[in-house]
Amino acid sequence: MRHLVRRLLVLLSAVCCASAWGADADAPKDTLGFHLFSQHLPAADYNNINPGIYYRLAEGPVAGLYRNSVRRASIYAGYTWQWGRFDLTTGAVTGYTNGVQLLLVPSMGLFTVNGVTARLAFIPRVEKRIGSHVLHFAVEM
Repeated sequence: MRHLVRRLLVLLSAVCCASAWGADADAPKDTLGFHLFSQHLPAADYNNINPGIYYRLAEGPVAGLYRNSVRRASIYAGYTWQWGRFDLTTGAVTGYTNGVQLLLVPSMGLFTVNGVTARLAFIPRVEKRIGSHVLHFAVEM
């Protein structure tokens, strides 16, 4: 799994560099983001430090990886719809106890400083008796 994570990081970095090369200033921009931390509600014995990286094309496809709440590596891919500061990402994610799971994450850009945007996401609990809702913080450029 560690080799796969390294390869994905290299691939994401290469895509980022390639897209930045010769990018039109007026065209929509691709986004490089970094997962940072979460808060689970209700709180339990979950990992709240969730470092990771993602790359979203201006057209909407997104892929990324992070250390998840149950202390495993998660890889995800999907599509992000954008309306101003508000986004909705749908897709699939690995690394949890039930194998591949569906992903539905609304988020909001909080503020931007020097081209870096703070983003707050809400990940709803899927099952009533297991897990918790999650507030997740990321930064992107």
